[in-house]
Amino acid sequence: MEFMDDGKIIVAVFEDDEDFIQKISELSSALKDENVLVVISALGMMKDVKMGFWNGKEYEIHIENEPAELLGISGVITPKTSPTFHFHVTIGKRNGEVKGGHLISAKVSNTLEMFLIKGNVPVERREEGGLRKLKIM
Repeated sequence: MEFMDDGKIIVAVFEDDEDFIQKISELSSALKDENVLVVISALGMMKDVKMGFWNGKEYEIHIENEPAELLGISGVITPKTSPTFHFHVTIGKRNGEVKGGHLISAKVSNTLEMFLIKGNVPVERREEGGLRKLKIM
């Protein structure tokens, strides 16, 4: 992964077979002084996608191993919190089927391009109902 920060927008380009969550963690560490980074857009492909559906007690896990188009990702990176990110994804399979959920893990297939915008809102995460929910400070 390589990224560039122009002071307002961050562009990150991920390479084939990179662990997406590991690279997001590295990006978060590199931008540790920021409060919030919001995903504007991300396009590319993912494989070995592990998604969850929160049933009120735990995540029900769904895995898609074959490469799929990343149709959409929404979420935030919050470098000063734990966890440091929260993403939901929508993927399109080869047969046209679309699936989505809370992103738990994935690898990049071919390439993935992500654009982020910076925000100065101070936030933290607090345990509530089994989740680490984002709170404005």
